[in-house]
Amino acid sequence: MALTSRAEAQYVGTGPETQKPLPRFVSLAKDEAFMRRGPTMQHAIEWVYRRKDLPVEVVAEHDNWRKVRDYEGTIGWMNRVVLGNERTGMVLVEGAKLFRAPTPDAQVVALMEDGLVGKLDRCEQGWCLMRINETSGWIPQPQLYGVRNGEEFR
Repeated sequence: MALTSRAEAQYVGTGPETQKPLPRFVSLAKDEAFMRRGPTMQHAIEWVYRRKDLPVEVVAEHDNWRKVRDYEGTIGWMNRVVLGNERTGMVLVEGAKLFRAPTPDAQVVALMEDGLVGKLDRCEQGWCLMRINETSGWIPQPQLYGVRNGEEFR
C-alpha cells in the first residue's frame, strides 16, 4: 500500500520556524482549509479541505506556512492557523476492527469504515488508542494514516 510507505518517511530534521521535527503529523483545526500552490496568500488555491481533524503530514516550513502532504499524497501549502497539534488518524482499511485492548485476541468494540477520522490518544508497540465520538479502542498502526509505523507517543 503506497500510503504506508509515504507515512513512514524518515526524520529529516527540525523545522526552522517551530523547531519541531520534520516530517510530523498534525490535523486540520478548522472546518475549511485551503491548500495553496505556494507559501503566500497570493498563490492559487489548489484544494479546499472541508473536514476538521483530517490528519496531514508537515514536510516543510516557511514563515507562517507549512508544506503538507495529505493521505492521497497531494502536497501543497497551508497557513499555520488552519493546522492544530492534536493527533488524529484516518482509517485506511474498510472493516478495520477497533479492539478493547492492544491485541488481535481482544474483544472487538467496533468495525470501522475506510476514511473514518478519530482522535489518537496514544500509540505504543504498533497499536493506537483511537477515539471516535463516545467509542474508543485499539487499532493496528498500519491501518491508519496519521502515524508512522513504530511511532510511539502519549
